[in-house]
Amino acid sequence: MRQIVIFAIFILTILFNACDPAATFDKPQPADTKSLTDFPKHIQGKYLDADQASVLTITDKLMTRYYDFDVKEHKDSLGSSYKLVSDTLINLTDSTKEKVVLKGDMIIQHYSGTDTLFSISTDNILKKFKGYYFLNKLYNDNAWEVNKLSLEKGVLTVASISYKDDIQKLKEITETSSDTTSTNFSLTRRQFKSFIKLDGFGEQETFTRMKENGR
Repeated sequence: MRQIVIFAIFILTILFNACDPAATFDKPQPADTKSLTDFPKHIQGKYLDADQASVLTITDKLMTRYYDFDVKEHKDSLGSSYKLVSDTLINLTDSTKEKVVLKGDMIIQHYSGTDTLFSISTDNILKKFKGYYFLNKLYNDNAWEVNKLSLEKGVLTVASISYKDDIQKLKEITETSSDTTSTNFSLTRRQFKSFIKLDGFGEQETFTRMKENGR
């Protein structure tokens, strides 16, 4: 049962954008590049993730992700903090209750929800550079989180900055001391281009374009 709870917390963390970015930039990237007012039509549509547990949707102004999946756990894995009464799972610690589905000796919990990943605005700036799209989200004052978006042969790739390798690349490009703890960088357009050439944005997730009438 502990595995279900941990997994549920993980998904809720994703849904509410609770994770801090590995690195940020002092201005939208790439610098000195015109912002786009819409997602191009050829990239708009629905995309299914590799695990088939969520669908990413891109419209003219918006990018969302809908999660819909089941988590299964054996009844014998229930810890002492939980009690199963009919089709209701009771948390004895805080008295919360949750409806579940029973199938043989398995407990099935269903999770669904929609997360807004990007909505074009003054705080969410879209740019195109070298065939890629860059999603700039204002994280806090003078700090922008940036993700890279690309589409090739029906496969959409959403990439983010990894915590170790990419930060090291950024420090080398900007000639920042390796001992520096700050992860907010100031890059020129040329430096950002170098970061792309060095295969920056190492954390990647892929989605396959869905047909209009289904998967």
